[in-house]
Amino acid sequence: MYEAVLAVNLKESWVGKISRQLPISVNIIDTIAFGEEGVQDLAEVKLNGADPGLIEKLISEYDHIDFVKASKVDQDKVIVIVGTKGCSGCRSILESGCFLISASTDDQGWVEWKLILNEKVQLQKLVGSLEKRGIDSRLILIQPVDDRESLTPRQEKIIKTALERGYYDFPKRIGIRELARLFDISTASVSETLRRGQKKIIEHYFEQKGE
Repeated sequence: MYEAVLAVNLKESWVGKISRQLPISVNIIDTIAFGEEGVQDLAEVKLNGADPGLIEKLISEYDHIDFVKASKVDQDKVIVIVGTKGCSGCRSILESGCFLISASTDDQGWVEWKLILNEKVQLQKLVGSLEKRGIDSRLILIQPVDDRESLTPRQEKIIKTALERGYYDFPKRIGIRELARLFDISTASVSETLRRGQKKIIEHYFEQKGE
């Protein structure tokens, strides 16, 4: 089993477009299915001095956007929910068999995907699928999963529930907000628990599959 970081030039996505227009950084917290082909993204936007009023306005003007809602949470941070009518990169991930753990923009406006995969051929399949869709990518890191992290019983319960209810499907069948309500904790706490436990989740999945 491997973890990889793949930089993807999603120039036609709302993330790629707004990152080129404004000096911001975007971290995708959650993605769930929306409509026939689209997805809903829950994202944290670090403003870096940009006008927060422009975020919702600019995104709403992009092609293939169904809706956008933005809420300023502090002086330099906005949380947005964006509904799209299509997502080529999402389709490539689905076809490859890779698991998307997180996504964030780099200083050049590319999106860095953190992935978990069972075999290297799955990453090759993902890169090939992106290429066919006209999406450039570059591999930043690939390495074997390090299984030295331990989890508390509470963390194990949250992660097991997330796995069973489809959080690690792509697009997700349950989001961080729904998980937070189930356990009566903040979305930030759920997000941190899932990120720390991501390697354990994927290992448990493959153990159940007998691979």
